[in-house]
Order: sequence, then C-alpha cells, then structure tokens
Amino acid sequence: MRVHVLLSTLLVLSVSPASAAWRATTPAAQEAVKSPRIASALDAAVDFDKALLSKDLATFEAMFTDSAVVNNPFNKIARKADALNNMKAGLIDYTSLERSVEYAATRGEHEVLIMGEETLTPVGKAKFAGKNVRRRTTEIWTDVSGNWQLSVRQATIYAAE
Repeated sequence: MRVHVLLSTLLVLSVSPASAAWRATTPAAQEAVKSPRIASALDAAVDFDKALLSKDLATFEAMFTDSAVVNNPFNKIARKADALNNMKAGLIDYTSLERSVEYAATRGEHEVLIMGEETLTPVGKAKFAGKNVRRRTTEIWTDVSGNWQLSVRQATIYAAE
C-alpha cells in the first residue's frame, strides 16, 4: 500500500508545474514573516508565482488590483491589461521561480511591502529564454476585501547567465 501511495505521489510531482517558493534571507525578514498579515501576503505571492508557472491566466488576472502598475523587466511601465497581454503572447513564460525575501513590512492597515530578489528561468518567447535570470523586486500587496492582490511591482534584471 505504501509503495502505491509513494508512486502516486511521485507521479503527481512529475507532472505538476515547477513549484514556486520563497525564503527569508535576512534576520529582519525572518522575523517579519512571522506576522500573520505578512505571511498571508507571501502566500498570495506564491499563488501568483504558481499561476505564472502554470500559465493560469484567470488566477494571474485575479491576483492584480484593477489599478495595478508594474515596472516590468522589459523596462516598461505596464498596467494590469498589459501584463495579461504579455502572458497571453508568451512573453511571460517561466519554468522555475524562487523568491528571496530580504525585507517585508506592513504599510498601514491594508498593505504589505515585500522586497528582495527572484531567480527564474524564462522559456519560449520570454526575454532571456533558456538563461538563469536574477532580478531585484519590490511589491506592494493590498488586502482587498480579504483577498491579497498585487497593486505595485518593480522587477529589474541584473543578471542573465
């Protein structure tokens, strides 16, 4: 019986998209992520990353506030509709994505600020496809009626190897 469960688990893992994860990399971040609000916003960030990796357009769209704005890795300012169009066009397409959280804090009653670094592997039509990309990020997640949504994002590529 255990062998069947193990084989089933391995099969599910082998057909699932690459996982998204984060880790706190500074003592301040390790302490901050203990806050329930910050932890909840980080859970939403992981859901966002999973939507990116699985190309789940509906979830990706739902994760943005209507007024979201992004300073994206293409060195352009993008609104929610622009990000959706980039995903539809295959310009946002990754096989892996890992976040390193260096700073996280609440801002007022409805926002969480997350700053750090991402390591990802773009594929297909995405910029730097096939390379290991590292970029600095800043995000503001907003609690909208009990759901965390991305309202501001900055991502600057500093290495593509």
